[in-house]
Amino acid sequence: MNTDLRSSPLPSVASVLRRAQLRVAFLTLLVVGSVLIVGMLVSLRLNQLKHLNLAAQSLAYTSEATVVFRDAHSATELLADAGARDELAGARIVLASGATLAQWQRQTRWPRLEAVVDTLLPLHAEAEIRFQSQVVGRLQLRGDVAPLLVALGWSLAAAALGMLLSGEAVMLMTRRLTQMIEAPLIDLAAQSRYVREARAYGTRVQGASIREIDALANDLNALLDEVQAHEAELLHRHEALQSDHADLAERASRDSLTGVANRAHFERRLDEALARAEAGGTRLALLFIDADRFKQINDQHGHEAGDQVLIALAQRVRSAVREHDLVARLGGDEFVVLIEPLRHADDAPRVTQQIEALVARPLALPTVAGTIEITPGVSVGLSLYPEHGRSAEALLRHADESMYRRKRVRRLNLAEPAVSDVSKD
Repeated sequence: MNTDLRSSPLPSVASVLRRAQLRVAFLTLLVVGSVLIVGMLVSLRLNQLKHLNLAAQSLAYTSEATVVFRDAHSATELLADAGARDELAGARIVLASGATLAQWQRQTRWPRLEAVVDTLLPLHAEAEIRFQSQVVGRLQLRGDVAPLLVALGWSLAAAALGMLLSGEAVMLMTRRLTQMIEAPLIDLAAQSRYVREARAYGTRVQGASIREIDALANDLNALLDEVQAHEAELLHRHEALQSDHADLAERASRDSLTGVANRAHFERRLDEALARAEAGGTRLALLFIDADRFKQINDQHGHEAGDQVLIALAQRVRSAVREHDLVARLGGDEFVVLIEPLRHADDAPRVTQQIEALVARPLALPTVAGTIEITPGVSVGLSLYPEHGRSAEALLRHADESMYRRKRVRRLNLAEPAVSDVSKD
């Protein structure tokens, strides 16, 4: 008895294969997706904790000056900048006495969800703030758990999309039972269109069971290999040009010997700072620094020793001011420091004293004759905006005159310390 297969109540081979493949695909995606999502969340949290600890160490170093000067406003700005840069949920600086100097809190997007995630996967880091080997405060950071929620959301969406794509793939595979020629051609055309429209040159089309279609797919893949290699070469050249440009820009703004800013960069920054101060009604300070007995060191021990002194002076002056304050070398043994913003007028003399104290530490210099130890010294002149002038020229002139007055007083009242040998090679 002949039976019409179309009218048979039994399922067809295509429908059986389609349902079996769908079940296997969905189950595989569910298992693999769950493992990947859990692993991704754990890995992301570990990476965030590592980044948070590094950020805490870096921020503790940069916030040293604000803690020493009890500059709550600058500390708050520092925490806010770090929060925006490092994806923080909150940050706080606690003094050694236990009092809070500054704190910052990000506005949460999903308060309840973030509270749950922060309880299950806490992101906290803490670092000590030290000044001259003493703990002057502690920095406490709380990481933003929103990226974990976003990653989880995207992972679930990707899993759902994967299931949908898997279902479509299964449907295509079952149709290939009756469309051995048409389906491969349609698929090849669709992927070629996607590569052209999305410029996804890394995409590779699948081979086919038909010789001619398989040869066409291989030729298209070879063409995509050439296009991708050419694109990679162009990208490499572009990145090299960007790197060279950034390197040239950095060199143009730095002093080649000491690494601090050069005169041209300082003049640009000073003009910008004066414009900001005038517009906002704020204050700034300018410190003019000249090395004491530098010509004597050059004459007695050579220019190489003099260069080492200049490098040490630049490093010590840089360590005596805040991270965002500008230290520049004007030329020879002359340096300048731009303190912006200046919260209190008496902060500038304190910075001057701190610079003189740090610079006056003994310095060992290798010379042809042996290793010598010197005690560097500097004369520092101070000018304030707007008390001593409203232009760059007026401020520099006043600071220079103040420095020379200080140098003359020292020459009259203080005996210069002698340079002594520590060891002879």
